[in-house]
Amino acid sequence: MYKEILDESCDSDKMIQLQEDILNLPKVKKAFSVQKESGFLGRVLHGVYFDGFDSTLNLLKRNGVELSNPNMQRAKDSLLNWTDYEKDHFYKGGNFMDEYGRGGFRAIIADLLVELGCDENETMIQTQINYALDHFEGALLHTCVDDFTRTARFQGKDVRYYIKDCKWPAANHVQILSKTSSWRNEENMDMVRNSYQHCKKIMRSYDGFIYINCGYMLGPFNHNWNSSIVDDVHVFDSNPIDFAWWMRGLSSATKTQSIAYEPISGIGQGILDWILSDDVLSELTDEHLRLYKKYASLEPAWRKKESILCDIYFPIVLGIKRAGLEDKC
Repeated sequence: MYKEILDESCDSDKMIQLQEDILNLPKVKKAFSVQKESGFLGRVLHGVYFDGFDSTLNLLKRNGVELSNPNMQRAKDSLLNWTDYEKDHFYKGGNFMDEYGRGGFRAIIADLLVELGCDENETMIQTQINYALDHFEGALLHTCVDDFTRTARFQGKDVRYYIKDCKWPAANHVQILSKTSSWRNEENMDMVRNSYQHCKKIMRSYDGFIYINCGYMLGPFNHNWNSSIVDDVHVFDSNPIDFAWWMRGLSSATKTQSIAYEPISGIGQGILDWILSDDVLSELTDEHLRLYKKYASLEPAWRKKESILCDIYFPIVLGIKRAGLEDKC
């Protein structure tokens, strides 16, 4: 909170002490305990906490571990010098995703390098940025979902799969552009803005999943093109895990609202009323809270109601600040 919301300098005595406290948190200690001698976090690139590099890094960053930490620098170096990737369980599927332009194994590596503060001129990052721009530009040539997908029967249902080599932005394309700035000139920004809205228009009438057909159906993969303003917390009742992801996404909103759907812009008046109500927790089920605690909480423990409320309010306040909406709230 001190750094993200109050703009406290990382060099202040308060922040230095806070960093020491963060490094002593049990879950932070556990995360660093799975770091290999090479610096690799966990066992695989893409997986759950303490096993997957991506999830473990996310946990460390959300809990406030600074990128200047020597172990974080070791993690970055390990990815830049990684040679055991063919042993990773995600490698085969990730390669299929990359072949089909879905932003797979290599896209995750690039995203993690960005998260670790790597220079954007790094080849892996620039390659994924260029792929993302290529897919946004290519999508402008499509007029309907049939232009870049085909239908098939899978597990007794009619599904769609991507046509190989067709250009269409994937979630990882959206993500890499949202997190980087080296590509941002007026021409590129206008193209991406126009393409994003064009894609949303095409997908307006289709809300199903789309797979990759590589001899078997891999996926599903589909950016949430049909996201809309959330006006009632009960929209998450049928899928409580979506509440955790949505809330976590609030804290990653930025002032650049031209790349993708920003969760902060998806707050309707009903949600604002809920946030400002006397008892925020009354609208949430035990399952909402359990999944939110598992995937998005920062407090060391939820023994007190105040701790739960801090965890719920923090991403909301941070999202509002990062989106530059303080004056509107």
